[in-house]
Amino acid sequence: MTSQKTKFAVYNLAGKEKAFYLTEQVKLEIKPDAIPKKMVAHSIIIIDRSGSMYYDLEPLKETLIKLLTLDEYSNSDLVITLISYSSKGDVTCHFQRVPIQELMKPDSSYIAEIKAIHVTGATCISQSLKLAQELIQNEELTAITLHSDGYANDSSFNSESKAIEVICHELQKISVFVNTIAYSPYSDFKFLAKIANSVSGTCLQAGNIKEVYDALYNTGNVLKEATGIVIEEPLASDYSYQIFFSPTAQKINGTNQTFKVFGLKPEDEGFIYKYKQITKAAYEQLKDVPIAQNDTSVYLFAKANLADGNLNTAKYALASTFNATLTSRHAKALTNEDIANFTQDLEIALFYPHILAEHEILDHVKVNNKISVLELIDILSQHRQHIIINLKHLQANYQRKGIKRVNGTRGENKELITPWLEIEYLEPGDYVQMGSFDINRNTATINMLLRRKVQLITAAEKTPITEVAGVLLNDLMTFNNYTIVSDGEINVKNLKVKISSKKAFEALEEVGVIDGGEFDYQKEYTLELADLPLVSFAGNYSSVEGLFTQLAEIKTLSSIFAAHLREESDVFIPAQIEELKKHYLSKSLYLNFPTTNEYTDLKVALSNGTVDSRVSYKIDIGGTEILNLSKLSSANSFLDKRYEVFDGETGEIFKKPTFALGLNENITFRAKTLSSRTKVTKADDLMKGIFDDFLGIETTRKVAEILNLVGAGSLALLLQAKHAGTPVDKQEIINAMTTAKEKLDSYTEQVYREKISPLVFYIGATGLLPDEMNAQAMTADELGSKYPHLQFAKSEQEGTFFVVGDTVISVYAETEYYSKTPVAV
Repeated sequence: MTSQKTKFAVYNLAGKEKAFYLTEQVKLEIKPDAIPKKMVAHSIIIIDRSGSMYYDLEPLKETLIKLLTLDEYSNSDLVITLISYSSKGDVTCHFQRVPIQELMKPDSSYIAEIKAIHVTGATCISQSLKLAQELIQNEELTAITLHSDGYANDSSFNSESKAIEVICHELQKISVFVNTIAYSPYSDFKFLAKIANSVSGTCLQAGNIKEVYDALYNTGNVLKEATGIVIEEPLASDYSYQIFFSPTAQKINGTNQTFKVFGLKPEDEGFIYKYKQITKAAYEQLKDVPIAQNDTSVYLFAKANLADGNLNTAKYALASTFNATLTSRHAKALTNEDIANFTQDLEIALFYPHILAEHEILDHVKVNNKISVLELIDILSQHRQHIIINLKHLQANYQRKGIKRVNGTRGENKELITPWLEIEYLEPGDYVQMGSFDINRNTATINMLLRRKVQLITAAEKTPITEVAGVLLNDLMTFNNYTIVSDGEINVKNLKVKISSKKAFEALEEVGVIDGGEFDYQKEYTLELADLPLVSFAGNYSSVEGLFTQLAEIKTLSSIFAAHLREESDVFIPAQIEELKKHYLSKSLYLNFPTTNEYTDLKVALSNGTVDSRVSYKIDIGGTEILNLSKLSSANSFLDKRYEVFDGETGEIFKKPTFALGLNENITFRAKTLSSRTKVTKADDLMKGIFDDFLGIETTRKVAEILNLVGAGSLALLLQAKHAGTPVDKQEIINAMTTAKEKLDSYTEQVYREKISPLVFYIGATGLLPDEMNAQAMTADELGSKYPHLQFAKSEQEGTFFVVGDTVISVYAETEYYSKTPVAV
C-alpha cells in the first residue's frame, strides 16, 4: 500500500476559515495471490410493496424479469431469493436460493410469483432485512438489493431504526453488501443511504426505471465475479474518520471505526482517506504537506458529512473545493429531495472527475460582497417617503407568485357574479409612492405593499359612493402586494424609481445600487436587485429560545378576543357594521370585496398553461412539545371542543357555543367531561390553561401575565372584577378587548420583525442554520421518536428538522400554484 498526505481548510460561505484538516490517502493493492477462490453468489432482492409503490411496482417487476433473463446467460451459478414487505408482520419470501437457470425455465412458477406481487399496507423494512439475514450462508458472497419509496415507520420509526441498526451491525461481520434504491423524492433517502453506507453498499435516488435497471445490472456484474474480496481497515487512534473510495466499483463508505468492504472485483481500484482535525497553528506548521482544496479528499469529506446529517459542514466542505458551480447549485439544500440531488452531484464529481472541467473552479470561495437585499430594504424603508416607483414598469415585468383572484363569487354554473360596487383610482399616473416592506413569517419572502387612493363607485352607473353609515369615504385605499423575493429567489430584477431627496440618493449611491453622477430629482434611476446577495453571511441572528411558548400563549389569547369582537366594534353600532358590510367595507374601513380564483377548474388551468406549480419551502419555529403555531385551534372551535356554554338563569346549554355569547349577561362556562376516546394534545393543554383562567374556571393569573407583558393590564382588572361578580359594562369590555388585541398583535409583529423573520429569511435564502446554531438535520420520524408529543401534518412528515435548545426549526416543502404571466408575442 502507498500513502500520501494532504491538508485542506474548511471555509464558510462568507469565505472565512472555519476548521483545518490533515488527510492521509492510502492506495490499496489487491494482489492476485490474495484473491479468494470463486464463491457461490447469492442475490437477495427485497421489494417494497407498500401502498405508495402503486405506480412503481409494475415497471419494477418487468425490469427485474428482464435482468434475470440476462443473469441466466452471464452467471449460471447465481442463486436468487425474492422477498417483499409492507406492514409489520406482512413480510413474504416468495422463493429462496433458487438457481437462476431453474428460475428462468419456460412457464416458471417463480416468474409467475414475481408477476403476482401487489401493493398492500405500510412500510416495515426491518422484517425483510431480518429474513434476508437468516437466509445468508457462509462461504458465499451475498448482495442484498433493498427497494423502498417511503419511510421505515411501522410500527414506529424509533423501533425500525433500532432494529435495522442491529441487523446492519450483524451483516458487517459476513460477506454481504447492501445496495438501496430510493424510488421517489418522498423516500427517506438519508436513512437508506445510512443502511448502504454501513454495509458496504451504495444508495441510489432513482429518477426513472432505467436508473433502477442500471443499479441492478451493476450488482449482477459484481456477483458474476463472486471472489469474496474483502477490505478491512481499522481506524488509527489519531484519526477521527475514514472513507473507503472506489471509483471503479462506485463505492463510498465512511465510518468513525473499523470498516469492512465487500462487493469488489479483482480489477477494482480502492483508496482509503483518513481525516484528522488540527489547529490552525499545526496546519501552518505542516509546510511540507501540500494544500489540496479542489481535491477528491474534500469532495469525499462533503459526502460523508452529508450522509451524517451535518448539512452546514457538508456545504462548507463543498464551498472549500472552490467549485462555484456546485456550491451555487446546492448551497440552499435543505429537504430530503435536495439532499438526494446534492449527494448525486457529489458522486458524479467523484466517479467522473472529467465533469469538473465543465465547472467554474476558482482559487477561493466565490463570495458576493455587494450589499444584501435585506440591508437594501432597510435603506429603502428609511427613505421611502422620498422615493416613487414606476408602477407601469413593475407591472409589465412582474411574475405573480400566487393565484390571481378576481372580485366576485361563483354561481351554480361557476359563472362569475361581480359585486355591485367597484373601485376607481384617484391617482392614475405611472408613479406611486414606494411602499412598505414585509418579511414573511415562515418563508424567505419579501413583499412590498403599495397603497393607492381610490373611491367606491357603482358598477352599473359609475356613481361615486362618498358616504356610508355616516362615514365620509375620503381616505379609501387599495393595497397591492408585490413579491420582491420569493422563497429565497429574486422575483423583481430591478425597480425604476425617482428620488426627491439628495440624502436618499446619496444613501443608495453609497451602496452601489444606482448609477453615480450628480443628484437629479427629474431623472429615473434603476435599482438593480438581480445580482445582490439576499443576506449577509456575516450577520448575527438573535436567539429564539423561549419565544415559541410566548407566541403560542399570545396567539391563544388574541384568538379569544378576535372571537368576541367578530361582530362588535369599539366605534360602530351593529346597524352601522351591517351597512359597511353591504358596501364591502370592514369595521376598520378597509375594502373587503369577495374574491374567487380566476380559473374555474385547476386541472384545466394547469393543462392550458395559465396556472403552474412551484415548490415553496416553509420554515417554522416551534417547541419540543408543539411543532408550530398551526397546531393551535381557533378560539371558538376549542371552546366547542372542551367547554359547555349555558344560560345561568334557565340552564339552557347552547349547542353551537361561541365567545360572542360571553358578552351577554347570565352566560356561564364549564369544562366538558371528556370521553376516553378524546385525544388531548400538548397544544390543547397550553390553550386550556389560558381558557380556564380567562373564563374564571380556574385562577392561574396566566391571562394577566400575558396582558401585562404587552401593556394591556387594564383588561386583566376588568376580567378579575367580572369573575368576582362585579357588573362590568359590555361596551367597556369591548373597548378594552379591542385595545388589548391591538397590543398583542403589535407585540407579536415586533417579535417576528426583530427576531424570527430575519432568521427564517436567512435559513430559507441560504439553506443554512447560522453557525452559532449547531444542530444536525433530522427527519420527522427521528424527531418524533425523540419527542413523541409532536404531531406532523402530511407536508411536515417529509420535512427536515433542527433542534436548537428547546426550539425546533422545521423546514418542509409545499406545492404552491401561481398564475403565469402571458408571454408577449
